[in-house]
Amino acid sequence: MTTMAQPKHFPAGNGKSYLLGRITLTFKTTTADNAGAYTLCETIEPPDSGAGLHRHPSYDETHIICEGHFDCQLGEQMLKLGPGDMMFVPRGTAHSIMSIGPEIGRELIISSPGGIFDAFIDEVVTSRSKNSGIDFRAIAARYGIEFLN
Repeated sequence: MTTMAQPKHFPAGNGKSYLLGRITLTFKTTTADNAGAYTLCETIEPPDSGAGLHRHPSYDETHIICEGHFDCQLGEQMLKLGPGDMMFVPRGTAHSIMSIGPEIGRELIISSPGGIFDAFIDEVVTSRSKNSGIDFRAIAARYGIEFLN
């Protein structure tokens, strides 16, 4: 049974936050908020941090650059993104994003359908906090995420 989404206000500063390496990820909305449609994540990325080349066949991603400058790969295309730029990544497309500074980068990431990216981050961060000797790539593979470098 599908639950219908209900109107909701999301105050600034709300959301579940994770620290993954030097990157802070705050999940502002999840599938519980919008009947599974998408997940919205805000990331704070210091220079020389980001996600290496990867792909995921199970969800699309949109990156909206709010602050900072980023080097990105989108398929075979190399991009330089800054505030106001967006990058749409259809499922299965190889892509990467790296904050290049000099300022701290901030972006919004929309993943659709929701629930996959946030579950992946939660498992990775939870496993790291337990010092369980996690295999990052094995966890990624469970969510259909393949790192290519």
